[in-house]
This record gives sequence, structure tokens and C-alpha cells, in this order.
Amino acid sequence: MSEVEPVIETLPQKGTPKVLEINVGGAHLRLKTDATPSLLKQTKDMVQACYDEISEKAADNVTPHQRTLLVALNLAEQLIDEQEKLKALRRKVLESSDALINRVESQLSKAKL
Repeated sequence: MSEVEPVIETLPQKGTPKVLEINVGGAHLRLKTDATPSLLKQTKDMVQACYDEISEKAADNVTPHQRTLLVALNLAEQLIDEQEKLKALRRKVLESSDALINRVESQLSKAKL
């Protein structure tokens, strides 16, 4: 079986539930999802890479369950970091937009005189 293999023969369009099977960190999961196989594969690959990285660094006495929790914490930390970066970018875009609007309005009012 491939890494992300559809259980059903033909995949419906996004938004239509389908059953897929994946294997992450040695755990076999059967999922009902409306995600595209491509998105599911990207997600699985990200989780697997994180699991592998933690497994390399973890002590021998760390259980698979604990490794999974470390993966969840690691991915949550990455998500929070990306959300903060996005907030900062939005602020910067709004500030730049406001500055540009002010410049345009200033030039327009000068042109009216």
C-alpha cells in the first residue's frame, strides 16, 4: 500500500467525503475526509517528518504515545509562530496601505488647489 492510498476506486471532488488510509509513525489510520489526496499527503508528510525528527532526538524510554504528544506540541508551536508572523505581516500591510492612501489623498488635495 502506498503512503496515502484511497480505499475507494474513484475519488470524488473535494467536499465529498471519501475514505483514505495513511501510516504515520508506525500507526495505521483509516480516515473519512473531504480533503484532497494531495493535501492529505502533504499533511501526512509534515507529521511524519516531525515524528522522525523527534524520534531521532528522543531518549529510548520515550514511548510512541509521548512522541506523538511531542509532535503535537511541536506542530502547535510552529502554527503559533506562523500565526504571529501573519499578524505582523497584516499590520505592516495595513500601515503601508494607510501611508499610501494618505499620500494619494495629499496629492489629490494639492491637485485641486
